[in-house]
Amino acid sequence: MAERARRLRSRPAKEPLSLEAFTAAAFGLLEREGMEAVTLRRLAGELQTGPASLYAYVHDVQELHALLLDRALSAVDLHPASTDRPRDRLERICSSYLEVLLRHDGLARLAAGVLPFGENALALTEAVLECLRGMGLSRMRAAWGFDLLMLHVTAIAAEHDRRREQNDPIGRAHRGYVEAEAERFPQVHALNEELFSGTGTARFSWALDVVLTGISEAREPNN
Repeated sequence: MAERARRLRSRPAKEPLSLEAFTAAAFGLLEREGMEAVTLRRLAGELQTGPASLYAYVHDVQELHALLLDRALSAVDLHPASTDRPRDRLERICSSYLEVLLRHDGLARLAAGVLPFGENALALTEAVLECLRGMGLSRMRAAWGFDLLMLHVTAIAAEHDRRREQNDPIGRAHRGYVEAEAERFPQVHALNEELFSGTGTARFSWALDVVLTGISEAREPNN
C-alpha cells in the first residue's frame, strides 16, 4: 500500500480542466483531423476525462461548435494595413474572414449553421459595424447589412469547403453547360463561357461590391 501511494505521488499532476484548455483541445482536433473529429467523446479522450465532465463547459455540441468557431475567428485581420477608407477596410476584413473559414475542412459549413457569441465574434461584429457606419449607413441599415454581408461571405466559404470533397465539380458542370442544346437553352448556350469565367478572387471582389452597393442603396429596413 505504501509503495502504491509513493508511485501515485510521483506521477505528474494533471492540469485542472478549464474552458481555455477545453477550447484549445477542440481546436487542436480540428487542425489535425478536421471538423468531423470534433466530438465530445473525442474531446474527453484528448483531455483524459469522462464525457460527462465536459458538460460543465458546454450544454451540447452546438455550444461546442460556437466556442470552436469563436476560437477560429481570432485569426481574422480586423485592422488591415494601408487603408483608411471604411469600405476598403471592410472588403479586406471580409476577405480575411473567408480565408479563415477555409483554413480547416468543415469549418465554413459549421459557420453556416452556428451563430458564435464569444469575444472574437463580438470583435468581428464591432469592426464590420464600424465600417458600415463609417460608410454613412443608418443604424438599421448597418445592422441588417452586417447580417446579410456575413451570410453572403459564409455561404461562399461553405460552397468552396463542400467542393473540396468532390472530384472536379466545376469541370463537370462546365461540360454540362457547354453541351446544352442551343434551341432549348439559348441563353445558357450563348453565355456558357461567361458563366464560368473569372478567378475566384475576381468573382469574390465583384460580389462584395454588389452586396455593399445594394446595402447602401436599397430601401431603408423597416421593422
